[in-house]
Amino acid sequence: MSSSIIILFLFAFTIHNLEEAVWLTRQSSAAGKVKMHKPVSQDQFLFGLFWVTGLAYLITALYLFFPDIHFFKYAYFGYVGCMIINVIFPHLISTIIERCYSPGLFTGVLVIIPVHSLIIKTGLDTNTITATQLIASIIVAAAVIMASIPLSFKVGKKLITY
Repeated sequence: MSSSIIILFLFAFTIHNLEEAVWLTRQSSAAGKVKMHKPVSQDQFLFGLFWVTGLAYLITALYLFFPDIHFFKYAYFGYVGCMIINVIFPHLISTIIERCYSPGLFTGVLVIIPVHSLIIKTGLDTNTITATQLIASIIVAAAVIMASIPLSFKVGKKLITY
């Protein structure tokens, strides 16, 4: 798989996270009666966003430099797949339930889904990863990412005190 295809993940992911960084905490605090998550401060959210973005860059760099190490390949493809799921839950589901646009949905639909689908299709077509490996990678990556996000909010709350 070419490095330019691999790096497309970072482009799409960064664009998506920029949309969230600008609007998500404001929208979250203004949302109606139905809330799908505990409120977090903008500092906590931005720290968490920095965490997941930094992790994506680290995993992508490790996969680029060490493509033969299976762990890095699985972590990379797991992350790519998780971000497609992220467009559906929470962004799409949140938009429907809260009846209010969830920041990240626009870039998720227009950038994340097409770019990440291309990456996954290329990985499968070139036999870089099998469908079974991809599914297992997504499940493990989802568990790790979902566990790390609330932890990053707590760390952000402790570290950012002004």
